Amino acid sequence: MRSKHCITLWLTFSSCAALILPAPRRPIRTRHHAAPPLEFVKAVGAHLPLADDAQTTYVHRDPDVLILRNFIKKEDCDGLLAAGRAASLEKSPVEYAGWTEDAAELLQTWASGPAAWIALAAVLISVNIFGVEDRIQLAETGLGVYVVNLGLAAVAIFGFLDQRKEKLQALRTSKSVALRGSTPAQGEVACYERLLELLPSITPESCEALTLIKYDPGDALAPHYDANRAADAEDVARGGQTLATLLVYLNDVDDGGRTRFNKLGITVAPRKGDACLFFPADASGQFDERLEHEGEAPGAEKWIGRIWVHARPIIGETGCPPGTLEALRN
Repeated sequence: MRSKHCITLWLTFSSCAALILPAPRRPIRTRHHAAPPLEFVKAVGAHLPLADDAQTTYVHRDPDVLILRNFIKKEDCDGLLAAGRAASLEKSPVEYAGWTEDAAELLQTWASGPAAWIALAAVLISVNIFGVEDRIQLAETGLGVYVVNLGLAAVAIFGFLDQRKEKLQALRTSKSVALRGSTPAQGEVACYERLLELLPSITPESCEALTLIKYDPGDALAPHYDANRAADAEDVARGGQTLATLLVYLNDVDDGGRTRFNKLGITVAPRKGDACLFFPADASGQFDERLEHEGEAPGAEKWIGRIWVHARPIIGETGCPPGTLEALRN
């Protein structure tokens, strides 16, 4: 009879884990080994509609990666370079995309396994050592141990995720600044104007502030994704999923500094005034795992300007600044 009580309680704890924590989707993680052939990678839907442009060159189709020749004028590049050099640059931040799914996955694993077994062990001790037979008391003992154990596991898991975020930060060694001044820098408005021409379905309100990024010789950015599989939970204020990435090359770099798309087997060389446009997710927000990319270490100083386009208008300071929005409307 006692063993039947214990088995019933263990099944109850295991069921609680499934009810409390629904099974999460497994997040796509950055990989540093060889990518699988593209025919084995799940395709996504169509990306944001793209206007015809004579200066556009496709370096890859499906997924589309484009080089935009002479995207902005050389003097606009110089204006943005001047703005970047005059600003206080800080180490480029790294967002831990998918941390909510990682936390849910780890907590689900602990809840359905070790936590349930520890609770069962507490019940067995109560029965066999202390002679407790009251079902309600046994249930309270098991549930109390289960809840406390789950709480301690949650603290440990979030500590582990903080450490992982610090390790991710170490993978990016560049410095950057987001342009949020009341008066746009020279070349800033031109970047948005060209982008809005190329992607007629977007609005400036869904674009992030133009971020200037500086790579000193030897600086690099490890393979990563710009989209987030957990964007609906983590990127609400930022406008949701990242649908397009624009990289504007502000100076020529003869040695290294290429943008490498590992799974596509292509690279884009930094050439002053050119830009690279690609789509980390399709128009509906579906994550495209084929668009992993990295910034190779340059042999000399490298500057780029980056704009992320999101699914919805951005709430807060990460969006296109008011002065730039006003200039775009005039």
